[in-house]
Amino acid sequence: MKTIAHLSDLHFGRTDAKVVTALLADLHRHKPDLVIISGDLTQRARSHQFAEARVFLSRLPAPVLVVPGNHDLSPLYRPLARLFQPRAKFHLNLPGHDPMPVWQDDHLVAVGLDSTRSLRWKSGALKSAHLEHLEQTLAHTPHGAARLVFLHHPPSTAKSGHPYEVLVDHGIDLVLTGHVHNAHVELISGIHGHSLVLVQASTACSTRLREDANGYCLIRLDAGHMEVGVQGWGGESFHPVRHHWFEKRAGIWRVAPHPSSLMHY
Repeated sequence: MKTIAHLSDLHFGRTDAKVVTALLADLHRHKPDLVIISGDLTQRARSHQFAEARVFLSRLPAPVLVVPGNHDLSPLYRPLARLFQPRAKFHLNLPGHDPMPVWQDDHLVAVGLDSTRSLRWKSGALKSAHLEHLEQTLAHTPHGAARLVFLHHPPSTAKSGHPYEVLVDHGIDLVLTGHVHNAHVELISGIHGHSLVLVQASTACSTRLREDANGYCLIRLDAGHMEVGVQGWGGESFHPVRHHWFEKRAGIWRVAPHPSSLMHY
């Protein structure tokens, strides 16, 4: 069973240093197998903000996968850069981080998708090119491995493109998103009766708070079981806020009863 730390919306340039320090300490305490960041590493895609993000990534206790968010694109007040090279700063300042990364072993395949749209400020999309990339990647997935997709925009803010229900029909077990700074967990059902789990993380360390405090998610996952723990900022440290448990039967993820074996905090 893999442990995945899901962070989103770091917004370096608008962070709280105390929260950043505590976040790193909490991640080192839990020792995840993989850290996934679903976009908005910066506030305005400035070089010094990417530099701060790069230092943060270097201090994480596990391999890191990232995708860009709308704040990581050249801002709209630089229209030429936004139109012709919207992701140039992301590529330049985060070398080695593909905007649609893939991580795979015998137990898990994780695929990142870039849902940003350079001609829109906030909204995103799940595009046909994403599904084609996903199909090509999953063609080489080990049998029985859990399948995870992560992207910046949740379904409520993907105003065009494909509905996220199509990911169910691609055999995806888990979708990780961010963008709205609100922690949320739900089941999404496909048209053929199967389902997946959607996990939406709050902002991990930004001062740009909305409904939730700073937080992130810890997920334990294999092909048939999943536990989602929401970690929240309490003023001095991160602590468990709530848990969700799921199990997969006949291709269908369902809410599971409180298990006897818990994630230890």
